[in-house]
Amino acid sequence: MATLSLDDMLEELARGNIFECSLRDPKFRLDGLQDGERVYIDPRPAIIETLIHELIHRRKRAWSERRVTREARRLLSTMHDQDLARWWARYNRTKKKSRPVEIDE
Repeated sequence: MATLSLDDMLEELARGNIFECSLRDPKFRLDGLQDGERVYIDPRPAIIETLIHELIHRRKRAWSERRVTREARRLLSTMHDQDLARWWARYNRTKKKSRPVEIDE
């Protein structure tokens, strides 16, 4: 069985035909879709899960990383497409662009 490397994936990415868009399916929530030579990516679920994760950290500072991750995933799993659209719109109204943040270890 052949294994793939990150270099293989970079080659695949360089082929293009990558589209960012909302994905709607009546039965499933799709984060991404491969259709022939095209790849479609819906950025909303990943950004919203990360946003909820960080908001939980802000609200529940004493919670462990594991507990925050579980809670964020649980909340995201309860969301329907309308919820994602509402959160996405609210996020885009609220967010501010910033310079990169340097993290000191």
